[in-house]
Amino acid sequence: MTEQTISSLAVLEKKARLSGSSNKARRKALEHYFSRGGIIRVDLASRKPGAWPRLVYPTKLRLRALIRQKDSLKSNYAKKKKSWEKKLGEAELYGAKHALKKFSSPLYWKHWVKVLRDPDYRADAEKVRLPMRLVADPRWQPMIRMFIEDVEYRKQLTETVQHSIVYKKDKKLARYATELQDFRKGESTRKLKELDKKLAEIESDINAYRELIKWANE
Repeated sequence: MTEQTISSLAVLEKKARLSGSSNKARRKALEHYFSRGGIIRVDLASRKPGAWPRLVYPTKLRLRALIRQKDSLKSNYAKKKKSWEKKLGEAELYGAKHALKKFSSPLYWKHWVKVLRDPDYRADAEKVRLPMRLVADPRWQPMIRMFIEDVEYRKQLTETVQHSIVYKKDKKLARYATELQDFRKGESTRKLKELDKKLAEIESDINAYRELIKWANE
């Protein structure tokens, strides 16, 4: 029987008596293809010893179908990568963006007027480290507004920050905001590394399939 099913380059070289230096691009493609669990079927009687035998399987039709599948997967991962790049950019720019936006908030200026005129308010703001840099952030604005405008709320919040076990290690209201952005940056960076790895693998798969198509055309 001249047709053989093969799952490693070493076996192919032995059975086909291939020259060690012949067609390095094809060898590289086969090494990758076999490492991914691929198998081939060749007709060993179709070539002279030392020459490449005829590739029976995978067929050109099968290889083109695999390339289409990988192209679709590649497109999907590329979209995900773009989304995570956007999230990373937003997390990295969060502080700078709000550092500028705070100047357009009336609350920011109201806070500083009270700091200058009201020693008791100034002391409370310092105790809780009031995050005025985030005054334009909708998530923090209601709390900051209440702190500025409602004395009872301000005193309760100051008392909580000073004595609650939640703030025992760090008496800073915006600690969560800082930790959240750090988490988002870390998670985005991790996801991007994963996607880059997957995209590189897919590209290697496609390149291997294209090289096998060249072989199938011979």
